[in-house]
Amino acid sequence: MMPNESNDPNQAQQAAFRILTDIAAELSKGDVTFPTFANATLKVRNALDDPNMDAERLARVVSSEPLLSTKLVHIANSAAVNPGGKQVSDVRTAVTRVGFETVRTVAAAVAMTQLRAADDLRRHAQRAAAAWHHSVHVAAMSFVIAEKMTRQRPEEALFAGLIHDIGYFYLLSKSGDYPELESVPAALDDVLRDWHPPIGQAVLHAFKLSDATLMAVVEHENGHYNSPPRTISDVVTLANMVTARTNPIYLNTGTAIPDPPNEPELLEVLAQAKGEIESLVAALHP
Repeated sequence: MMPNESNDPNQAQQAAFRILTDIAAELSKGDVTFPTFANATLKVRNALDDPNMDAERLARVVSSEPLLSTKLVHIANSAAVNPGGKQVSDVRTAVTRVGFETVRTVAAAVAMTQLRAADDLRRHAQRAAAAWHHSVHVAAMSFVIAEKMTRQRPEEALFAGLIHDIGYFYLLSKSGDYPELESVPAALDDVLRDWHPPIGQAVLHAFKLSDATLMAVVEHENGHYNSPPRTISDVVTLANMVTARTNPIYLNTGTAIPDPPNEPELLEVLAQAKGEIESLVAALHP
């Protein structure tokens, strides 16, 4: 234990309040930078060196890095790139709109900021890896559910599923500044579990994403959905529930893992699309 650390639950509770207050102040300034997986951005840069790379394949690679994909969608919706005001909600369309050179520039910028902040998540490697594993599976299932059970665009569902736990990464990256909180794992788990959806929504709000995506991020843990699914939020919530056993909020916490939703049609669709889901998961992993 570091000299300034304590296992005092009261100090941990005070630190939990401080981290939430400080994050709220930081997000209000619109300054959002934190690491996820830096090698994913290297994968993007290598893909761009392929003279035969097309927008479809590049979008798959870009989607393996949540902050990069979020920034590209944000840029694609900016006034400079989008004077007509038609909003982009998925990575493939964003890549097509902004062009490969912009993707290269943004990837380099994200990689640099990640290298500077790499230590922020290293102490929580198990939690971060679990969160990424879960995010990829939710994204793949979201794509399939949207494609086969709704009129929603599968690419938008894929994007929303991939970034639905971005608040979890953000909180992890900031927790190192609050040793009193880190020294009581149960207190840190409580903050991560209870606050990652609204923090994620606040983080993504800075990038002016679609309301449908923001709603999916903030609502994915509440267990409420329409049956059959109608919205992106329904899709991501169901995918999150089906993959509850990989959800990092249950990692070594002793919290009971909820049963999957009692939706026979959904489970049949996912069973029949097992190969497609596995292929998407493999494509999205960095």
